[in-house]
Amino acid sequence: MNDSNIAIDTTLCLACGNCVDRCIMDNLRLSLPPCRQASPLGVNYQGVARLLASGKEEDAARELRRSTPFAGILSVLGDPYAEKTCSRGQAGGSLRFADLLRYLVAARPDIVYGPETRRLPVSSKKAAVIGSGPAGLQAAWNLRMGGISVTVFEAAPEAGTTLTHVPAEEAGAAAPLPAVPADVMKKTLTMMRDAGILFLTSSPKGQAELDALCAEYDAVLCTCGKGAVLPADKNGHVKDNLFAAGTCVKNQKSLTPLQAMAAAAKAAHAARNLLEGFDIDYELDERTARGLERFAGLGDREIADTAPVAPAGNLYTGEEAREEASRCLGCGRPYERNRTCWYCLPCEVVCPTQALHVRIPYLIR
Repeated sequence: MNDSNIAIDTTLCLACGNCVDRCIMDNLRLSLPPCRQASPLGVNYQGVARLLASGKEEDAARELRRSTPFAGILSVLGDPYAEKTCSRGQAGGSLRFADLLRYLVAARPDIVYGPETRRLPVSSKKAAVIGSGPAGLQAAWNLRMGGISVTVFEAAPEAGTTLTHVPAEEAGAAAPLPAVPADVMKKTLTMMRDAGILFLTSSPKGQAELDALCAEYDAVLCTCGKGAVLPADKNGHVKDNLFAAGTCVKNQKSLTPLQAMAAAAKAAHAARNLLEGFDIDYELDERTARGLERFAGLGDREIADTAPVAPAGNLYTGEEAREEASRCLGCGRPYERNRTCWYCLPCEVVCPTQALHVRIPYLIR
């Protein structure tokens, strides 16, 4: 970075956004890589690939866990939105994100399904989530990360059955969706229970019971999708303290699981705002709130064609995973917008790979 107070080693940068969050002058911006922009869950594939390519398998698993608690599910469903927009598609072929995730899930399950390490806010509020499909799981997790006590009501005898038993005629799917293995779902649900989320199975809740639930809980989020057709707005808000996401929302019958999870995350954010006393759509656009900007393109960069590395077996070996991850171009990176740096150094301190360095002028030393 020329003529700037901040120097960034682009070979180390993960585009994680930690420096953007910590800049007290709102000076830094983050150019998002296309894969992260397109991913409905905003997974930082670049950071995962960069760490994996450098042999830091444990750190790569931690970055994946930081991006999403549902890496096991995502490794099965895949993320075609991210793969379609990967810049590598212009030269050789997009990165095989699903294969990289499957490798990390198998190699480091202790981290991928590990406990939440962040310090959660303290809240006396409680929320109910109806349904434990992809949208319900995402909503429950996002609400719990806000310190809210969460209870999930599921009509089936087991939670997560809409992902483990996918019907061939899944609405809106061009081809039958892959079923999530029972062991993946079990580990995911165990992680969620360990985080304090309560699952009540064989507990169907219909539209006739919504008013009673809304009176008992501070917020109710419906994701069941069977029989319920709720007129939610763009934030998932229906009325009062009732929210909805996924296929139970009117005119939303053809969502993929990832799209349903993204909608649930938005509705959960709106519910948290309501419970915390903010406007429902306050800072709903994370890109604006965190100073993130769209990828501007590769420009005149010359890129050698490098074909994707296909696994020899059902799963990558460590060497194959590193080789495929090394194809990442590192499209996203932070940059300094207005050069009003106070040389306070928090951005440099929170950089997980020491890719960022603040250039302190001689006269200030």
